[in-house]
Amino acid sequence: MTDNLDDALAGLELDGLDDLTAEPSNENDMSVFADVPLTITLEVASTELTLGELSQAKHGDVLRLDKAAGEPMDVKVNGVYFAKAEVVLVDGQYGIKFISQDEQEKADS
Repeated sequence: MTDNLDDALAGLELDGLDDLTAEPSNENDMSVFADVPLTITLEVASTELTLGELSQAKHGDVLRLDKAAGEPMDVKVNGVYFAKAEVVLVDGQYGIKFISQDEQEKADS
């Protein structure tokens, strides 16, 4: 799943990090980024409709979405696809369990 981390971090503003000197001993050392806050989003499903269709929607209307019930959901980091996951309960609160990540799923998102 770390293959998508570069994509997710690409939109971050990292002003001030230019002055940091990194040790050349480990190119994959991400400890300098350990405290960077990220927004994790679980996308249940989506649909497309026109402005006209949306303006006609009223209380009680139902919109059909593009995923079947029980299908894995997309995890996005800062709006960028990261992995597939399923919803789990953790001490009475929602959590996510990472279940897969492959390049085809990334291309489809």
